[in-house]
Amino acid sequence: MKKIKVRVVAAFLLLLSTASHAQERIITAGFQFRPLFSSGFFNGGPVDVSDKGVSFHLEPHGGSSFGMIIRKGFTNTLSMETGINYTKRSFNMSVTDSAATEASSFSIIGYEIPVSGLVFIQLSDKIYMDVSLGFSFDFYPSDIRTTGTMFSHYSARKAGFSPSVTAGLGWEYRTEKSGYFYVGASYHRPFDYIYYSYFLYPDKENPTVSTGSELQGNYLAVDFKYFFHSEPQKKKKKQKKPDKRTK
Repeated sequence: MKKIKVRVVAAFLLLLSTASHAQERIITAGFQFRPLFSSGFFNGGPVDVSDKGVSFHLEPHGGSSFGMIIRKGFTNTLSMETGINYTKRSFNMSVTDSAATEASSFSIIGYEIPVSGLVFIQLSDKIYMDVSLGFSFDFYPSDIRTTGTMFSHYSARKAGFSPSVTAGLGWEYRTEKSGYFYVGASYHRPFDYIYYSYFLYPDKENPTVSTGSELQGNYLAVDFKYFFHSEPQKKKKKQKKPDKRTK
């Protein structure tokens, strides 16, 4: 009876090891789409500032991101991903004085180059769960300026490039011929603020009322990814060194 149990366990481990090789020695490419969400819990909520009786309100309203990704599988459980993403985030703003309120909006365009390490856990024959941690090199191409009848707004980049830390959790369904389908969630947090927003309010009594606030780049995302099918790379055979001995 004990021998039968040992054989069953050994067969199960062999089957699991064989199935896990779907990720080893594979380089594959794909694409992803991510709706973006802001949350005050992660320091990405609304900003309110005031000066001389004039109140300014700035609130992030989510956005979207899409791009290309490349994955390299090193072992059965360890992989690395990189790529490039186009990101667009929307912001609403308003100014309120004693007489009226005026609202406006603007968008921030950015490009992200993430580099993440992934650890996979096999849940079934074709379903895997993963956790990821990495960095992202974010690029913001321009400053932003908007004007209204009551105020003007100017957001200046802190720097052209802004490093960030990223973390994620997700599930992946792997097929033998149709590729990999992935859904998960991720968190993106820059090391520092990405823009500084200035508000100018011309007034008869106060020729120039001005104030400003740091604009954070934190966000949560829902990740949808697809990877094309790719065959494992063949191991290179070691060539024997020629025998230098003479007969």
